[in-house]
Amino acid sequence: MLPILFFIGAASIPAAGKTISVDDSGGANYTSIQEAVSSAEDGDLILIYPGIYAENLKVYRELNLVSAAGPKSTFIISNDPDADVLYVTADNVRIDGFTVLGLLSDTGSISENKWPDGPSGVFLDGANNCELTNNTFAINDIGISLQDSNNSNLHKNIAVRNYWDGIDLLNSNGCKLYQNLVAGNGRGIFIGNSTNSSLLSSSVLANNEGINLQASRDCFLEGNRICGNELGIYVEEAKNNTLKNNILETNFIGVILKEAEENLFYENHFASREQNAIDYGTNIWNSSVGNFWNDYSGKDADKDGIGDTPYIINESTGSFDYRPLIGYSVLSSGSPEHNFTGNFSLSFPLRT
Repeated sequence: MLPILFFIGAASIPAAGKTISVDDSGGANYTSIQEAVSSAEDGDLILIYPGIYAENLKVYRELNLVSAAGPKSTFIISNDPDADVLYVTADNVRIDGFTVLGLLSDTGSISENKWPDGPSGVFLDGANNCELTNNTFAINDIGISLQDSNNSNLHKNIAVRNYWDGIDLLNSNGCKLYQNLVAGNGRGIFIGNSTNSSLLSSSVLANNEGINLQASRDCFLEGNRICGNELGIYVEEAKNNTLKNNILETNFIGVILKEAEENLFYENHFASREQNAIDYGTNIWNSSVGNFWNDYSGKDADKDGIGDTPYIINESTGSFDYRPLIGYSVLSSGSPEHNFTGNFSLSFPLRT
């Protein structure tokens, strides 16, 4: 058993719509969540009491699915290895306070566009303005999938021990992922062909690949702890993204960039086991200040906290941090809140 510590807050009850109760042991309106969903109308609250619900849900109305007691005691478990546990097609859906467990399929694969083909703990398929809060997703092919899902928020979720990816964001714009914990997955977070989305104050730990930023633009990654992965961040064909104030420690390689342009890195803390950064593109490694590099050998003669000589990343492509930081401490505010321990060692091929 992996120890997982996380905060369980009391669910807020919206004023609009009626409340429908679900209890698998009886004494409520329904014993099945899907029956409650099928009987509900847009804006209703489905309040789900502690229990184990072996269901694959289809949510096609604008509903609030809220656990009465939080993810430690309210479980939704797949009974079909080839189906998403929660499949959501409606806008304005809120899912709050569940542990969602899948059954790994034997057909999962990664296609040419690097999108894993397999069932998810929750799949937002063209569903906009949705909110996932305080849930745990484990033992799925993919923990959380968003496809063509704009302006959705993921807050204080845990995605752990999912076979392919912890969280996937594909063709989804204006989304906010903050204070999530993603650990022990094949790939932690995949952001593909998405724009104007943010990853904030999250922990991405002990995955084979921590974060994959693929063909995405104008995304913002700040205040994250990306540690203990084989590869911390992989960036390909991505442009104009900003990575600020992140900790990248004990990854085998910190970051690799291929065919990537004008991505800005500053105020990050790099301390990798093998190599901090590999840049085959044309990217920017400092603004008014640069990054902290644990293997920087330069001096700071004037004691202004900035190295006197550049940190060389790739001399042939002109990749330099011209203002490397000396003794810089990141994550002074907005730090990840997670307390998470365990052995997440997985064997997947490392992208180079």
